[in-house]
Amino acid sequence: MGAFIRAHVNDILSASKDIALGKDARLFFKVAGFLLLISLVGGLTDFLTLGYTSLVVVLTVPALYERYEDYIDSYTILGYRKMQQLYVKFDSKFVNRFRKWILEKQKLS
Repeated sequence: MGAFIRAHVNDILSASKDIALGKDARLFFKVAGFLLLISLVGGLTDFLTLGYTSLVVVLTVPALYERYEDYIDSYTILGYRKMQQLYVKFDSKFVNRFRKWILEKQKLS
């Protein structure tokens, strides 16, 4: 049991070190976004209200998902496909232009 806990704590510390040193930018922005979200929610309410609300959500959401699983899954898949289409459009319009601009600036330097 001790070896299991030690291994997981070491994994967490290694990931934290990578985030702090800037080796994993994507994970850094995920952590920053979640911390910002927690800060905003914490600023809007007090701890006791947040605790009660979280308890209600944790107890009701799984039951509602089990009951309406087919509907939720179909809408989730539909939304995922729509987001993929929007990402392809965004990528083709802006990201490729930005990459070309960076390459041109690097050639000039």
